[in-house]
Amino acid sequence: MGSLLAAGCAAVEPFDAPYALVEVGPISAARKELPVIVNAIDGDYLLNPRSGPIKPGKHRLEIQFSTRDGPYWKRKKMVELDAQPCTRYRIVAQYNNLTNVEWTPVIYPEPIGECLAKFQVGG
Repeated sequence: MGSLLAAGCAAVEPFDAPYALVEVGPISAARKELPVIVNAIDGDYLLNPRSGPIKPGKHRLEIQFSTRDGPYWKRKKMVELDAQPCTRYRIVAQYNNLTNVEWTPVIYPEPIGECLAKFQVGG
C-alpha cells in the first residue's frame, strides 16, 4: 500500500483489476544472489524500490546491480517481463564474479493470494 505507481500505460488503478507486482528479492549467500535496484518499468522511473500494481502483459524493466564496484554500464541491464495476473516478481542479481561485476538477473514469480481470491484468477 505504501508503494508508488509506475506511471503511464503500465499502471493499473490501485488494485481494481488483476495486477502484477515487481519487487526486489532477498539476499542469498547460498545462491550467490544480491539485491538489484528497479530503476524503471516501461521507461517510467520509480521513486520507490517496489512498483505499484502493473497490468499483466509484456513490460521492459531497467534494473541495476546494487554493488558500487565496476563500471556503471556493467551494473545496468534491461529485462523483458511477461507479467501474469496476480503474480509478484522478486528480482535479484545472481553473481558469478564481483570483481569483474559478472551477474545475471533472476526473477522469482510467486502468486499474490489476495489478488487470486479477489479476482478468482487461475484454475
